[in-house]
Amino acid sequence: MASPAGSSQLAALCAVASFIWLARSIENHQLIEQPRLSALLCLLISGVAAFVASFFSLWLPGANGRFDDDLGVLRLSRVSLPRKPRRYFLPCLVVCIILRLEAFHRVSYDIQCSSPGIESWLPLFVVAYELLRGRGPRPDADEKFYDEIHHTIFDDIGQWIHEIKLSLIIGILTLSYGVYLSSLQGTRSTFFCSSLGNPSLVLFLQWAGLFLDTSIVVLFWRILASARTTKSRLKTLSGILLTTAGGVGVLHSISRFLQRSNPMSSYSGGLDSLYAFDTAVDGMMLSVFLISASLLTTEGSPLSLVGIVTFLSGILSAIQQTSLIGTWENVSPTTSYLALIFICNGFAFFVYANNLRSVVFVHRAFIVLILILITLAATIFTIIVGSRAIDGHPIERLVYDGRVEGDRWLINAKVSGSLPVAVREYVERHDGRPPPRGFDTWFKFAMDRNSPVLDNFAQMERDLSPFWGIAPEMVRDGVRQAADEHDIVLVKIKNGTPIYDSVSGASASIMDDIMAMIKSFGEHLPDLEFAVNLDERPRVLASWDKIPTGKHSSLGKLLSRRSSTDGAALRIDRIIGNYTRLRDLREMTALACAPGTKSRSGVHWDVRDICTPCLQPQSPDSQYLADWPQALELCHQPDLFRLHGFHMTAQPNYGPLPELLPVFSRSKTDSYSDILIPLRRHDESLELVDTDVKFQAKQKKLFWRGKLDGNPDKELLQGGHQERLIHLINNASKTDEVTILLPGSNRPGTYSYEHASAAELNNLLPIDVGFIGPSRSCGEDCAARHEFGFKEDTDEESIIAQSLTNQYVLVMDTDNGPPKGFLPVLRSGSVPFLSSIFKEWYTERLLPWVHFVPIDIRFHALHGTLAYFTGIGETGEVRLNGRDVKLDGKPDNAKWIAEQGRGFASKALRREDMEVYLFRLLLEWARLVDDNRDKMGFTLP
Repeated sequence: MASPAGSSQLAALCAVASFIWLARSIENHQLIEQPRLSALLCLLISGVAAFVASFFSLWLPGANGRFDDDLGVLRLSRVSLPRKPRRYFLPCLVVCIILRLEAFHRVSYDIQCSSPGIESWLPLFVVAYELLRGRGPRPDADEKFYDEIHHTIFDDIGQWIHEIKLSLIIGILTLSYGVYLSSLQGTRSTFFCSSLGNPSLVLFLQWAGLFLDTSIVVLFWRILASARTTKSRLKTLSGILLTTAGGVGVLHSISRFLQRSNPMSSYSGGLDSLYAFDTAVDGMMLSVFLISASLLTTEGSPLSLVGIVTFLSGILSAIQQTSLIGTWENVSPTTSYLALIFICNGFAFFVYANNLRSVVFVHRAFIVLILILITLAATIFTIIVGSRAIDGHPIERLVYDGRVEGDRWLINAKVSGSLPVAVREYVERHDGRPPPRGFDTWFKFAMDRNSPVLDNFAQMERDLSPFWGIAPEMVRDGVRQAADEHDIVLVKIKNGTPIYDSVSGASASIMDDIMAMIKSFGEHLPDLEFAVNLDERPRVLASWDKIPTGKHSSLGKLLSRRSSTDGAALRIDRIIGNYTRLRDLREMTALACAPGTKSRSGVHWDVRDICTPCLQPQSPDSQYLADWPQALELCHQPDLFRLHGFHMTAQPNYGPLPELLPVFSRSKTDSYSDILIPLRRHDESLELVDTDVKFQAKQKKLFWRGKLDGNPDKELLQGGHQERLIHLINNASKTDEVTILLPGSNRPGTYSYEHASAAELNNLLPIDVGFIGPSRSCGEDCAARHEFGFKEDTDEESIIAQSLTNQYVLVMDTDNGPPKGFLPVLRSGSVPFLSSIFKEWYTERLLPWVHFVPIDIRFHALHGTLAYFTGIGETGEVRLNGRDVKLDGKPDNAKWIAEQGRGFASKALRREDMEVYLFRLLLEWARLVDDNRDKMGFTLP
């Protein structure tokens, strides 16, 4: 049996460690997706764990009674334990826990309407209870008589201060206020709170939840402190948790009964096991926290553990915010510094005023010394870094780096000047694999059309790579399987002539166009088949574990042989039913990510704050998007599940295919396994609009029009990428702020990040965005209709033509697929501001800050990016943030990007380039589906 001192220190350490785990991990786990079921399972696990722990009470602190005064690590020097609890305390506690869980569920559902930092006032509520309870020991009659004789007015003041515990109140107030200041420092997301979110109810539930938290803490303490031994205490805790689990289970059953029309997920291809793992881990960590906390607080005061937990939450956040001083994530160094100072000083007051001799196993004197050192380090760091300005605008560097990278890419894309060099380049870039048969004919075809890209087809290789791990006959079977799906057409090439199954309407013209391209080189192709997806959305959403490595190596050959025998890599069984529910689509998208990635769980519920870790890979040094390929990858950006309409719109008729089927599509996101193909759009003719207008002659304005289709649900209306843009620009409230880089006041050429009112910036910057069409498209019962500014009812053709008269044109994805009109804008001589998560056949050819301006889908840098090009107050200084501001624009850089984009489109995005790409793709495909593909390489004569 462990010593009491060692056991109590271990209990304190376990309580602190388990709390930090729960606080840091809960946001990335799936529990929030099914709140009642998750609460039921976690409470059940915790209750069982507490019951089992009761049989090992000899190894736990307090087994033989109360802690000794010299051993309790959170023990007050003098404690008045509570009286025996009333009988109704237990049912009240159970009801309070259930109500608190329901309040948390409702607040998290509309967390964008919540106010940060309310939870930081919990210690103040707990200390208020202790003051009202009056826990000081009463003097006997002789002491009272002696006091009355020698009593003075100073004794009255001292007694009053002692009774109200003024030093403790000061410490708690300072600590809570510091934690509150720290919580206000988070960068807010553009996911907005509308009338649909009912902000008044959310705020009420937050304060009600704080009251319930206080009641739960006090009731737990009153009930568990009356237990005589640790064993009885743990059994009581187990009974409370299991009873609460039963109550939550009843609520869960009722909710499922009332929502029978909304069944459980029909797709559970792997997240069920992940959910079970998350539930088990979090349930065990919750049990560790509750058991440890019950063993500690019952021997002292509930305020002790509450104060320590609040301190830990605040100090970790404050240190992190202080480390970000000078970056776009923290533009208020004074607030961060004050928050840290208040937390350190408040906790120092607290440990002495509450007579805490040690925290966990660290003596309070050492704790105070550490807090002093933190304060000194923060002071020095804030003075040095807080006044530092940024030399030169980051976009200037991005444009320069883009020019260098553009030159390097063009050289790498066209190394070959002759067929032998092209063959050598192919072999080197494909791990020793020779080119496909007919490569010489393709090379001549590309040279005759003066293609600027002869060697760099990385996207094509990534698309085809998985199918190298599958037997050819199974790939061919997969083509026919895919062709049976809705809006997928089977194309056959026989004797050099392409034919396709009968289609009608606009789809027929699209297929005729691709047939015309194939006819220009079809005589050089063997007989083959492939399936073309005519829908706007990509179709193949296979889970990560169903996609082979696909490299043409000994491992690829082994996978190919194994696939031909057991069919594990590609199952072509008919999928029963369709996946129309939004949750199903998100689960399938999450499973397409590799295990261990952030998006694998498909969960990101804190839409109120921007996910800065999600931004770090593509924006490492500033708020501006630097790495465009990284921005197109979803697996490190779980927040996009609730920030982009594509992931927030259920499919009405059919869902994506969950198996790895070979489907050729126009576009896809990073999660999909479609094979990209040059495929004309329904509005391709719009690209012929005459746009021969000089950049200077166009209007200096950022223009965008979108269309709100169907009857979007509540989440999409508040968080969809188009809806967020409209709210940010047209309906920003007085409290909406954005971070923008403005000229520094110290010396010319320097900049610093500042918060600025979104409404003021919208008036200062030339932005014109809106939805076209009547407001009825939002639905008859759309309560948030007033949130959006609908423009004139204009058709899409005239809108694209109108957009090309502006210097800057924002191009965004639709809810169902990639953006429309990007190529017309690129060819028009305007600057495309591209905000997208989709890839097309030409995506790898276009370079950010060279051919277009990349805009993150979160729009946190939209104002700052536009301000760099157009400037602010160019005709004279304007008032912003209480001072005169003048930011000179960079129209020359904008003109250069517009000219580069237009020139490159005329060289690398022509119809001839589409034919070159398609010819090479079909040569590669012909080899893939041939049974002798390992022996079909092209060799020089």
